[in-house]
Amino acid sequence: MLGDESDLSANLRGLGPFLGFVMRVLASAGVLTAVLYYFGYTRAEALYGYFGVNLGSLGYTTTDYLVHSAGPLFAPLTVVLIAGVVAIIAHHVLVLLLDRLSPKWRRVVCTGLVIGALVLLAIGAIGLQHRARVLAGPIFSPVALGVGALLLIYATENAWIRANLPDQFTAASTRPVRRGLLVGLALIAAFWATAGEAQRQGEREAQAIEMSLLVRQPKAIVFSRERLQIGAPGVRMVRLAGGEESAYAFRYDGLHTLAHTRGRWFLLPSGWRRGNGTAVILLRDYRDDIRVDLAP
Repeated sequence: MLGDESDLSANLRGLGPFLGFVMRVLASAGVLTAVLYYFGYTRAEALYGYFGVNLGSLGYTTTDYLVHSAGPLFAPLTVVLIAGVVAIIAHHVLVLLLDRLSPKWRRVVCTGLVIGALVLLAIGAIGLQHRARVLAGPIFSPVALGVGALLLIYATENAWIRANLPDQFTAASTRPVRRGLLVGLALIAAFWATAGEAQRQGEREAQAIEMSLLVRQPKAIVFSRERLQIGAPGVRMVRLAGGEESAYAFRYDGLHTLAHTRGRWFLLPSGWRRGNGTAVILLRDYRDDIRVDLAP
């Protein structure tokens, strides 16, 4: 029993300090909240910007951005958690391999890990500098930067613990500074990847609304006492019977809801297409002379 516990302790020596430091920084509530907010803000900006709506006019609060980011982040967070499980399994396999190698080959393996980490950091730095779609697309550069930073921390920790490399290689004297700088790079990569994924999701959702979901969006039937200047494609005006005795004299069909926030309706005409010059219609729902009814 003691032998098993000793083996487990030795197996975690290269992983425990590394995971402890990374989790304290990257998994803190403040960082997670910031990532969620940034994701929600960037996604909303891409979504409504596609329709020409300024995000400031929606009046969203921090809570709105956090709530709107929760659902779309499930898939990316699942991928991150799966990658973490794979990384832990890879660590145990690597430890098993290092324990069976001679000191010379341990140094070779640790040196190879460091070189691989530096290559990934270089790819990430190039993508960050030029905003280039390196190799596998825009997501590859931030992932390379983050993985390279974490791999460099991991490789130097294991080089110091298992390969018995000199301090000149592992930079033991500057370990706290090195850890801080590399975790800072990982944070930059996290926000960079978050921004890219959020913008893509926002644009895809906007394109889906334009191309196919517009007819499935809730229909907005607008009743007005006075005639409104709505001449967008797909919008039909009907003059209601009743004259002055009726509360409303006009009805407008062919509108769909894009958003309703802070007492304002953002409506899309059925014929809305990006670039055809049609604007999003903005109506205030606290006016007595206008009523907006919703229909499936």
